[in-house]
This record gives sequence, C-alpha cells and structure tokens, in this order.
Amino acid sequence: MKKLLLCGALLFSGLFTQIQAQVTWAGQVASIVYQHCTPCHRPGEIGPMPFTNYQEASAYASMISFTVQTRYMPPWQPDPNYSHLLGERVLSQQEVQTIVDWVQQGAQRGNPAAEPPLPNYPSGSQLGQPDTVISMAQSYLHQGNNTDMYRVFVLPTNLNETKKIKAIEFRAGNKKVVHHAILGIDLTGQGRQRDSLDPGYGYTQFFGFGFTPTEDNWYGWAPGAAAKYFPSNIGKQLPAGADVLVQMHYAPSSLPELDSSSINIFYDRNNQVTRLEQITEISPLNLMNGPFVIPANQVRTFRGRFRVPSEVSLLSIFPHSHLIGTDWKVYAVRPGNDTVNLINIPQWDFNWQGFYYFPRLIRLPANTWIYAEATYDNRASNPNNPNNPPQQITWGEGTTDEMYLCYFGYVPYQAGDENIALSTEDRTGILKLQTKLYPIYPNPARGELNIGFQLNQTADIRLSVVDLRGREVAELRAGKFEPGQHLVPFNSSQLASGTYLVQLNAGGKVETQKLVVE
Repeated sequence: MKKLLLCGALLFSGLFTQIQAQVTWAGQVASIVYQHCTPCHRPGEIGPMPFTNYQEASAYASMISFTVQTRYMPPWQPDPNYSHLLGERVLSQQEVQTIVDWVQQGAQRGNPAAEPPLPNYPSGSQLGQPDTVISMAQSYLHQGNNTDMYRVFVLPTNLNETKKIKAIEFRAGNKKVVHHAILGIDLTGQGRQRDSLDPGYGYTQFFGFGFTPTEDNWYGWAPGAAAKYFPSNIGKQLPAGADVLVQMHYAPSSLPELDSSSINIFYDRNNQVTRLEQITEISPLNLMNGPFVIPANQVRTFRGRFRVPSEVSLLSIFPHSHLIGTDWKVYAVRPGNDTVNLINIPQWDFNWQGFYYFPRLIRLPANTWIYAEATYDNRASNPNNPNNPPQQITWGEGTTDEMYLCYFGYVPYQAGDENIALSTEDRTGILKLQTKLYPIYPNPARGELNIGFQLNQTADIRLSVVDLRGREVAELRAGKFEPGQHLVPFNSSQLASGTYLVQLNAGGKVETQKLVVE
C-alpha cells in the first residue's frame, strides 16, 4: 500500500511538473514575439507575414522555431562578440529555448485572458508620427525589361526656414524593385534643371546625381535598414528652400512595376541638436590591394584604409556590398597601435543592411588609420552568385556588379566626447510615447526578473506589487522619473507562490500587469 501511495505521489508530482513547465503563447511567447518580431512583422512593414496575434504566429510556429535557433531571425548581421552596437536584435538563449519548447509542446495558446495586449505600434513608420512627409509627386513606372535603372527624383521641401532634423525614415513604395536609395540636398537648382530636360518624371543618372549638390550623401537606404535617428545632441540640417534629391536604384524586373516612395522627416522638437553629423567613406580609391576586380571562380579579400586627418568622434558605420559579398571586418588603429574593433559581419546578407550606431562616441585622434576588409566569393558554389557560369565582376552600380563601400558618420571631436554614452532611448524625443507598464517576462516567475515601463513625461511614480485583495506586498520604486523607458530589477523569490498584480501609478494614471509567482 505504501509503495502504491508513493508511486501515485511520484506520478502526481511528475504531472504537476509538466503542467508547471507548459509553455504557452499567452504565458511566455507573445511578449517575446511582440518585442522582437512584430515591429517588422505587421501590415505595412518589411516582414512578409504578420505576427500580431496567436493565430498568425502559430501558423508559422515551426518556421519561427527554426529561424530563431539558427539565429537567422531576428535579423542582426554584426557579431556581438566583436563589438557591441546600439539596438542589437539578439535573442537570449533563454528566449530561444522558450520558443523552441512552445513549438515542441504543440504551440498551445494558453489562457486568452492572460495574453499581453498588442503594443500600440505607429502606422506608416517605425518611429511614430513624422513632422513632415516628403513624397514623390507621382508614381514612376519601372520598365519590365530586366535591366537596372538609376533615376533621380527632385522633391521640393517648400521650407520657409531651416530645420534641424532628429530622424529620417525612407519608406520604399515598391519593395520588389527598390534596390537602394541615396539622398542629397540641393540648393543650386541644378537638379530641377536636369529634371526639366529629361522626358518623364525624374531624370536618369548613373553614378551620383550628375553634379555636386549642396550635400551629396545626406542619407542612404538599403533593404533591411531601419529608420535613422540621431542620438544625443547630434542631427542633420534641412535648409530652407532646399530640394531633396533621391537617386533611386530600381532592380531588374521582368514585369513593369510602379513605385511611389516617400521620406518621413522628424524635426528636433526639443531643440537638442547642436552638432551636425558628417559622412565620409572608404571606397576602391582607398584599396591597398586593388584594383577592384573579382575574377570568375575566385574568392578575393580587399583591404582598404583611410587616415583620419583631424580628431573626430565616430558615431556610426555602414558597410555596403552586393550579392557575392560574404563578410566585412572594420577596425581602427590609433597612433600608438591601440586597436578599436568597429564591426564584424561574418555572414554578409545583402537583404539586411543599415547604419549601425556605437554605444558611445568613439574618439579617433588625428592620424588614426581605419581599415576595412571585405571578401567576395565569385565561384559557382556561392548560391548568391548572379552569373552561371561565373563571370568576372568589377565595380558598378548594377545589381549584378559589385561595390566596396563603408560609410562613417562622425562629428568633430569635443572634449569629453568619449564619456558620452549613446542610447536607443534617445528616440523618446521622436516617438510620441504612451505611459504604460510592459508585459512581465518571464511569467510565471521565480527569482530575478526585470519589470519594464515607459513614461511620456516626467512624473512622480509608484511601482509596487499588490495581492489580489489590493494590499501592497512589495514597493519597487517611488519618486520622480524622467520620460523614456525604464527597467526595475525585482526578485520574486521574496513572495509566496500565487497570483499578484504589478501596479504602476504615474501621476494618477494606473497601469496593471498580472504576475504569477511559482
């Protein structure tokens, strides 16, 4: 009888453990997906399918599990072990395992009432409501003749006064054919003149804008690039009366395709911008082992370098190549042989590019050398090779040509720059944030966790844990907090097992999230 009771107890214990270990969409997975996947996987954004609810995500559960295990998703090309960059889209191993367990257990929904609400994502933008939208005046028809087209469009701003800019967001109208875009600023009127001489909307121009505009590399966009926001007191300038020049590269298409792209502009609403970002580049002119030619059936690594002429503070980096590029590594060597790792992309993917910002300003004294190494695989075994059999490839603006470019954003050095930490939270000057308490993860919890919330303005807050009768059992924070995003560590082990409510009282507005302590 004792053995029977013991076996029964062990069986019950095993079943209880399985129940406790059940991973569900409502309990654990939704908060991960909403934070890391849904910003791109929602209507109007770059993700090919939406993940805005259980039904949508569960339909692709196996694919989600595979892509997070292989680290193909979320898309983040730089190696975080080489250098850290702002906004790293990297899942923790625990988050990956949670998704894997969910799928292996049948991708169950759990209790719908416990699902965290879908965040209030802005529509038509990654950053919120822009101050102005500069759009193409009409659609452009890209011919379906399987050839590349470089077309420059002149977009008037109609500004009566110069504006400081805190963020720029290019919105490709037709992602099937918009290969990349380079934006310039023109006060000379030459862009309008060239447009008037070319039949149709815009004018055809390979290699730049056909003349030297007021600023010839104001902004750039390539597939996968996120909106460009400027951290700290740094930004861009949009002069009164300026035209924005958009050199659009349309990729070859077998069918005619219409495009009408636009640019979201976010002004410096809080008068923060006192320094203007400048751009420089490493190109084939800087190669140490040129010329830039990749023979058929060969793998070539090109090494270039650029000497910094005067002391600067480095902000951002943007490597760029086309289809047969396989990797990038960029680093700086200061006088005295002090090496600074900048970026390493061990598996280049043309579909995911962008300006990457450093966590803090990087001081580079005069006579610092910046080195950029990029490898290209022109063999038949490279599945991205556009030619079969392989052909010799050289520099060019066509999709099947190649490029070796690495752009750098910088400002002239000022004393103390190296102590300035940059932050993704600087976007709070752009985003029209809502005060809210984030969904709690992990939940159920036992041990350490972070409780997150955001404020739309400075407020006196009280963050606490209460039981279901409304009695406070733990005070987490109280006092004045600045606008933006905040994380508060909390050890749930101090609470008895059960269900609680986490409450955020911010200026009289109360937000609540359920917390289950195991």
